[in-house]
Amino acid sequence: MNNSIADSFRHHGFKRLLLSVSGGLDSICLAHYFIQNRENFGIEWLGIAHVHHGLRVGTADRDAAFVGAFARKYNIPFFLKKLDGEALKAAGGSLEENARDARYGALIEIAEKNVTLEAPSAYTTLGTKSLSGSYPLCGDRVHGSYRSRSSLQDDISNSELRTPNSEFVIVTAHHAGDQAETMYMRLRRGTTLAGLRGIQEVREVQCEMWNVECGITHHTFHTTHSIYRPFLSVTRQELLAYARENKLEWVEDESNADVNFARNKVRHEMLPRLERERPGAMAQLCRIAALAEKAYGKVMIECDKIFATCLHAKMAIPAQGLDNKVSDPTPRTSISLDKKNLRKVLVAHGNTDLSEMFRLWLSEKGLRFPIGFFYEPKEPACVKIPHHAVYRRRAIVKIGQSVRICEFGSPEEAEIFVSCGKKNKGL
Repeated sequence: MNNSIADSFRHHGFKRLLLSVSGGLDSICLAHYFIQNRENFGIEWLGIAHVHHGLRVGTADRDAAFVGAFARKYNIPFFLKKLDGEALKAAGGSLEENARDARYGALIEIAEKNVTLEAPSAYTTLGTKSLSGSYPLCGDRVHGSYRSRSSLQDDISNSELRTPNSEFVIVTAHHAGDQAETMYMRLRRGTTLAGLRGIQEVREVQCEMWNVECGITHHTFHTTHSIYRPFLSVTRQELLAYARENKLEWVEDESNADVNFARNKVRHEMLPRLERERPGAMAQLCRIAALAEKAYGKVMIECDKIFATCLHAKMAIPAQGLDNKVSDPTPRTSISLDKKNLRKVLVAHGNTDLSEMFRLWLSEKGLRFPIGFFYEPKEPACVKIPHHAVYRRRAIVKIGQSVRICEFGSPEEAEIFVSCGKKNKGL
């Protein structure tokens, strides 16, 4: 392994690691690397988590047992989470994406229940999500939504806000091949500056903990966790060399060879063909991601300078719905903009299209919308703010001299909020 991994790890200062281990080559190398360097890196606690997706008969149980045996061999705490495979299939959309989102939700659940909130046991098995107890809502399709830390707002009400533990991190084994695949797929279907960053080395995700008792869901708290991918500069060839040098064994997930899955087709057919035709293409895709990450940070700094002047104090949310029944559409995330100040900003940048910058700025705050919501050539700087609109769980309403932009727990709550806004003076 190259020295940049050690330098990066020491720079971040992580002390408590929950390693996501599937049992494949990359994750076994990840686990072995940090176990071997535990003292050298000053790691105070190390745990291994395995997520059983419930999608493969037989071999999934084999993988779970293999990872458990690996953890016991090195005397590392082991956590097993079993998911409902049938629910993942029935959730709609891409099964790959459903499984990925549920996996991250499971890892965060393991962290909440066993690592960050109480002393971890040596070996813990978590079943499928039950109807009681706390669990995180994470993953846009299966459990809720991921948001970066910047989405945490002061006006989150009725919640205890838990900030991330800077020394604790969930570690995954994404490597250079995964980065190249991600970039290739995004470039093929079209992407923005945010998408060009590819897989980020460190990403903070926000989730919400809920408690379900007697069929009633109670909001508990908002929390954030850091996801760390230290192997993004490591190729599969380097991983193979490391495994052979250290006489490591691993298991192969047969579904990884199924080219009916989009990513597998890219991995086994499209990228190898591109690499043959243009040697070094995969490395170049990784380089583009690194450059875009640097550029994106600078763009966000400028966005804060431009749009932060438009923010003002939180505004009360109307609680009357279309059917005149009292409702409580409390947003998970929201911001309020002053229309007059926003107009001044747009006029001052009238020769520049700020629509994409405005959209990216909102996305960083956990409020993601398609560009069509904000693109209007007739408006200053091409930014159009609709009077009232709903996109999935997100809503925009102009009320008086304010523009309120929120994300709710469901599309229905967003609709209620917008219907209330229509009744307010000025709309």
